[in-house]
Amino acid sequence: MSSPHILYDAEVTLRAPKPEDMADRLALGRDPEIVRMFGGDTSNPLPPLAAGEVSRWLDRINAHPHAWVVEHNGRLLGEARLDGLDAHDGRARLATGLFDPAKLGQGLGRKVVRLVLQHAFEDLWLHRVDLRVLAYNARAIRCYRSCGFVEEGREREAALVAGERHDDVIMGILSREFSSILPGSLS
Repeated sequence: MSSPHILYDAEVTLRAPKPEDMADRLALGRDPEIVRMFGGDTSNPLPPLAAGEVSRWLDRINAHPHAWVVEHNGRLLGEARLDGLDAHDGRARLATGLFDPAKLGQGLGRKVVRLVLQHAFEDLWLHRVDLRVLAYNARAIRCYRSCGFVEEGREREAALVAGERHDDVIMGILSREFSSILPGSLS
């Protein structure tokens, strides 16, 4: 049950998984810094990414009604999801990740977030989208702020990463806040 919407701009496409994504994801492997930003333990060498893990990951995206593979230049780059969509309250939680360290810092994450927010607010008629991000993930926090998210609070020492406690930053954006951002400011 893949998402019925393909979301795209000039640089990124959010779409359902396809067979060649398996090889692309395996080729990207596990970058230790990216794994750490997701809250993974990198204190020991990471095992190679296995085909079974990737297959299950692609199956989860395909079964999720609001999840996409992120594609850039014809290759898999990451994923994006709207989790816990509550139509009554008009809310969902954003989750996104890019897996290629060479593509970080190029504004692609902002484009992905903007596409998902546009879909959330204009197609799904949501009122708010929130997210959680580790407080040490400064790059992601900058990205979310540039897309209009504001810090709403912190869960102190909520994440245990490699034996150390870290804060989760809770951020949110309302539909009226997103609509007030000029499209050119997110490019």
